[in-house]
Amino acid sequence: MLESYPIYILDNDQIVFPPEKNDIGHCEFWEETVHKIVAELFHVPARKLINLPYCQRRARIYRNKVYYGETFNRNLLIKIKKAVGEKLEFAYDEHETRLEYDVLMFKRIIGPCQ
Repeated sequence: MLESYPIYILDNDQIVFPPEKNDIGHCEFWEETVHKIVAELFHVPARKLINLPYCQRRARIYRNKVYYGETFNRNLLIKIKKAVGEKLEFAYDEHETRLEYDVLMFKRIIGPCQ
């Protein structure tokens, strides 16, 4: 039975999740996969992003809910549903909020032109 799985919502609204919808932690998923995608997207060395797992929007899907710590947005929910192929609804979870420090460091790394 599927427990839960992490997703990241990148700054370009790309939805990234484990291909098999594996129940892994956000940090592990970030370190294994997501930081490389973000580095390529923003043209920065991946090594500079590996320790910033809270710099992008993230959520966890469990059963029919997207546990999300940011402002809900109907269009975002539609994108997530389409990406993962499931019927879902939002549920607020403060734990899924980005960390201000990680966001600040990310902005410093990508620079003002991004």
